[in-house]
Formats: sequence, structure tokens, C-alpha cells
Amino acid sequence: MKTKLTLAGAMIAAIWISGCSGKKEQKNGPDTLAVNVFNLSADSLSTNDRIVYDGTLEAEKTIDLSFQVSGTILSFPVLTGDYVKKGQLVGVIDETVYRNQYNAQLAQAKLAEENYTRINDVFKKGSVAEIKMLEAKSNYEQATSAARATYQNIAHTHLYAPASGYIGEKKAEAGAVANPGQPVLQLLDTHSVKVLVAVPESEINHYKAGTLATVKIDALGDQPLQGKVSEVGVLALSGSANYNLKISLANNDLKLRPGMLCKVVFNKAAGNVASSNDVKEVIVPVQSVQVDEKGVSFLYVMNAAHKAERKNVTTGQLYSNGIAIRTGLAGNEQVITSGYQKLADQTPVIVNK
Repeated sequence: MKTKLTLAGAMIAAIWISGCSGKKEQKNGPDTLAVNVFNLSADSLSTNDRIVYDGTLEAEKTIDLSFQVSGTILSFPVLTGDYVKKGQLVGVIDETVYRNQYNAQLAQAKLAEENYTRINDVFKKGSVAEIKMLEAKSNYEQATSAARATYQNIAHTHLYAPASGYIGEKKAEAGAVANPGQPVLQLLDTHSVKVLVAVPESEINHYKAGTLATVKIDALGDQPLQGKVSEVGVLALSGSANYNLKISLANNDLKLRPGMLCKVVFNKAAGNVASSNDVKEVIVPVQSVQVDEKGVSFLYVMNAAHKAERKNVTTGQLYSNGIAIRTGLAGNEQVITSGYQKLADQTPVIVNK
């Protein structure tokens, strides 16, 4: 009898434990995640008044310097990055061959001069034919011209900067043989610089020469610089549907250097940029938009039930205050801007305080 009661008690205990365990599993559900939200309102509707592009600075002029004669390079008295003035010596090649040629031709020119002088004196006395005097004169002039030409070769063994600027690149080293027209140094004229901007084909026709632009360079802080479009590309960049815009900037203090990265802002509200439409778009923080494995852009909003709701969206232009959403949002949602990496559709959320 005691054995039966013991077994019955064990079965009851097992059922009670199982029941408790089942109730505990039923309570399990998605964890509530704390997130930050961005409230969309009329302030987040844009008329495309600001358009932002990435840009790169380049020199106004890039000059490849080369010797006009061949020879072994003796030295470059400048280093990459040095600022040089117009007329400053920047390279020297060995002049020995040209100097020897000049000395030989100079001696011939002096001999021809003496011969011409003697014959001319005799001609004046009527003791020699005029043709002899003219031949002597011609030989003297030819020898003098040859000597002058060789002397120019000596002068060309010294390379001078044709303009003031920075040495951008050395394309040869001392000891190498220079050939006429072969670049050995690169000179960058940076008294003014250009900002190179790649613009999509759908937007390139909005710009023309003279369009105003604001340029912000991270390396120089937040001080904005004002420039104007100087060139609008007509040929697409290789392998893309983008076209180049060039924006001119003054560089009086020479702080702007080629290669610096910048942001270029065009203000359509000021009437500088032509536009084919003024459709209002919803602007959201860039970090809130994600792309799934199928390439679909989406974000999460918090609905009235305090749950994350996935919204597939179509993105538009990048602006200074965020990215445009063309379709997928009404403009009155609460967009989740943090913690979205752990979210799934219908995950309970609570707003950080």
C-alpha cells in the first residue's frame, strides 16, 4: 500500500513540475529592445534645396618638366613637396659633351673670323676676287651660328621652374639618363585649385558654368569656402554613368593641397541649380537605412503598439541633413535610428530616455 502511494505521489510531482515548466515556456517571447527614434514631421520634408557631393582637390595646372637635351642627370636640388619660385633651378644634367663641342666650334669660328678678316683686307686692295671674300664671310657666319647653337645645348642642361608651385613628383633620379621631352619632375601650380566632382548622368544637366557652390574641407575644419563651377563634363567617366564637374577655388594662402577630400554643397533654394521638379521628399538620418541580401533598402519604424515595423523604401539623393526617401514612408512615422541591427519585424521596442 505504501509503495502505491509513493508512486502516485511521484507521478503527481512530475505532472506539477511539467505544468510549471510549460507555463514558464509560454511566458517566453521577444525581448523588448531600447532604441532611439527620429520623429518625422514637416521639418523632414525637403524640396531638394541642398545637394551634397563628395569631391577631391586638384591643382589648377599640372606641368611635366623635362630637359631639352639628353644627358646623365647630376642632381635635383629640390625635394618632393618643396615650394619653388618661377625661374628657380630644379635639375641639372652633365654638360661635358656639349661644353667640349662648343669649345671646338668656338675655335673654328675664331679661325674663320681671322681668315675672313685677311681676305676682306686683300679684297679691298683689289688683289682677290669678290667670290673669295664672300666664301670666307659665309664660312665665318656658319661657324659662329654653330657655336651659338651648341652653347644653347649647354644652357639647356639646367632645368628651371616655368612657374611657381609645388614639386608634386620626381619621375627620375640622379644618375639616370634624361631624354629630350621625357618628364623628370611634376610641378603643381596651386595658386588656385579645382574641386573634381563626379555627378550622375540624371543630374549633370542641372549645372552650368558659373553655378555657385559651397566647399567644406575636413582637413581645414568647418570653415566653408565659396567657389564656382568652371567646367561641366561632356564625356562620361570610364566605366560609369557619371560626369565630371570642376569647381574653381582661390588658394591665396596655399593651404589647399591636391588630393584633399571635401564635400560640395549646391543650394537650389538660392536659384543656382536648375531643376526639372520640386517633388517633396522625406528626409531621414542616413544610418537608419539598411540594405538586405536582395539589395532592397529598408528601415524600421515604431508603430502605435510600440513594435518595430519594417518598411521597404526607395532612396533618393543624399543631402547635408540625411538621405531622401522617395517611396515607402508617409512622413509622420517614428524612424528607429539606433539598435536596429538586432531588430526583426514586430519586435517590441521602447524609446531610450
